[in-house]
Amino acid sequence: MTVTTYQTVTIPAEQLGSHVMLVEWLLKQQQQLSVQQRLIDQQQQLIDQQQQQISAQHQEIENLKEERDKLKNRDSKNSSVPPSSDQLKKPSDKKKRKKGKKRGPKYNHPGKTRNGFGQPDKIVALELENCPVCGGSVERDEVTPEKVQQVAEVVEQPIEIREYRRPFYQCPICGWSGYSPLPLGVKEGFSYGARLSSIVGWLGYGGNLTWRKQEHFIEYVFGIPISQGSLAKMHKWFQESLEPLTQQWLKYIQQPGIRCVDETTYCIDGIKYWVWVATSNEVCVLMLAPTRSSAEVEKLLGTDFSGILTSDCYSAYFRQSAYAKQKCLAHLERELESLKTSRFQANRQESCRCAASFGHSPYLSSSVS
Repeated sequence: MTVTTYQTVTIPAEQLGSHVMLVEWLLKQQQQLSVQQRLIDQQQQLIDQQQQQISAQHQEIENLKEERDKLKNRDSKNSSVPPSSDQLKKPSDKKKRKKGKKRGPKYNHPGKTRNGFGQPDKIVALELENCPVCGGSVERDEVTPEKVQQVAEVVEQPIEIREYRRPFYQCPICGWSGYSPLPLGVKEGFSYGARLSSIVGWLGYGGNLTWRKQEHFIEYVFGIPISQGSLAKMHKWFQESLEPLTQQWLKYIQQPGIRCVDETTYCIDGIKYWVWVATSNEVCVLMLAPTRSSAEVEKLLGTDFSGILTSDCYSAYFRQSAYAKQKCLAHLERELESLKTSRFQANRQESCRCAASFGHSPYLSSSVS
């Protein structure tokens, strides 16, 4: 068995007091170091957070610069804006510049309507009795063939006023009674016929004339007094007559097949509307709508469209049901073209990669560098 023995050491009171003070000083220093270490850790954590914020703000600034450059350099070649909004710029390639060639046909070119208009409605013989120089009598040369010239001209009264008189009849067999029916193209209680209403419809929808100009045209060209209320009735009749065909075309466009759909703004009396268009190989349907929402696409193509929908990247087409969807290659080409001048190298590389993968397309083949 081992016995441990301890040796008692006697320390003077003066040394013991100094040792105690040293230990207390070391403990205080250790506490101060701990506090300073915690402050350093907190400051380092704050620095890390600020560094992350600076990195995020720097990335946001770069993204905003990217959007700014994209908007600044936007034109019809790298975005969906119309060509009319492009600023006038000279072609960079000198070979593409026109070399003083004037527009239009050349002077004294062979005409397409100089051979006349076929069978004339009226033949006017211009006979001459006296010489236009001396005033003496003249004789007609039967050997020289006469000179013929056909001229299209507006007659003095292009509109014919027709008065329909309809007797009242009674059937002794079945008891029916009534007036004789109006001919096709004449509407009960309306003073203007179908052909004149069709002309007014074209002036409004084809010629884009205002109602005031339509009124002046009918009054001064045709010599017929007309009010804007009658013009409104004409347009309504024009729309009603086309409604069955419109529904037939709309029903056809909703059948399975390849349908190209697009929309554009159309202002009427200062109010913005949207004209939606859906095309196929046989039919092109236009629809005027008050909004640009997906509900208008559904009205145009139907709720259960099972064909192939071709459109741009507008979000209204995302909700539309379809067997397959194809985005417009021209829009994809413009997006890739805009990425070529991006501030980020990854975007430029992605643009070249996508352009190379679409190199077989006639729309995107010119984008491959």
